[in-house]
Amino acid sequence: MKKLILLLFLSLSSLTFSQIAPPRQKISLVLPPVNNAPRIGVGPGMMIGGAALFVAGLLTPPLMVGGSTTQKQPFYKQGVRALAMVSGGIVFTIGVGKSLADY
Repeated sequence: MKKLILLLFLSLSSLTFSQIAPPRQKISLVLPPVNNAPRIGVGPGMMIGGAALFVAGLLTPPLMVGGSTTQKQPFYKQGVRALAMVSGGIVFTIGVGKSLADY
């Protein structure tokens, strides 16, 4: 019986205190502009990421086709390897353009 009364008392007290609204304070989240902060451009990061993706595509072994005489498949049929190389080259080129546009 004691546990039931204690449980009822604790649940009612928590319900009562949860209905009380916190005091309203005006908080300004606007930060003043800082003019001397160093600017870190996106271009160099895109260049590094694109180069890494291109190198990953180069290091992936090519797909081979054939039975007794294996031949390398054409570039456009390489799948993930070709996709990594093409997208890495595109990202690298866009990174160079962004770097040049920032300066």
